[in-house]
Amino acid sequence: MIVTPVSHGLEDFIAQQPGYVRGKGLHMSQLYDALYQDLEPGRYTGGTPDPLRLEVGLSLEAVLEEGFKKRFVERPGEFVEPEYGIIFSPDLIIFNSHVRVGEMKLTWLSTREVPREPSNSFPVKFAKYVTQMACYCHCLETPYARLIGFFINGDYAWIRRGSRMRQGSHPGPELLAWDIQFTARELKEEWDAVINHAKHAGILKT
Repeated sequence: MIVTPVSHGLEDFIAQQPGYVRGKGLHMSQLYDALYQDLEPGRYTGGTPDPLRLEVGLSLEAVLEEGFKKRFVERPGEFVEPEYGIIFSPDLIIFNSHVRVGEMKLTWLSTREVPREPSNSFPVKFAKYVTQMACYCHCLETPYARLIGFFINGDYAWIRRGSRMRQGSHPGPELLAWDIQFTARELKEEWDAVINHAKHAGILKT
């Protein structure tokens, strides 16, 4: 047997998929990314996202999209926030008794701290997700959101396989979802934090 590593030749295909095409202008992600790069520089370093990780996330969204269509869910196009002209595009708009902003995340973060029962908070390590949804909710004038997370490694129980796993461990991938209802104060505080930081950083003109 002779085994020879070769180039897969798909670099350009991955980098130029339609899912990466965005409208020209200032995008909401630039604002909350800049905020969290300052708040947690060791974790959010900026730069170009890994195209392979983005491709995995887009693949998950494509798989789930048909199911969402049957449940009064739409994948919208881009919106433009009127005051500053900021472009944003939620993953989903859910229509039931009210309008709910939906976001899908594929992540390597652990599920160890996520709420398994009703709660009034979310773990701090997911703060950027919360800020993103709050900004979208502010712009669309709804306090309702839904976070759908596909956690590739569950709660990382497999790392502790050599020792006794705790009761209720989740050693494999988990697909979880939460409905979130923001208060008016929370939406304003999140929006003000993002906008004020963007102005201070020169991303937005004062």
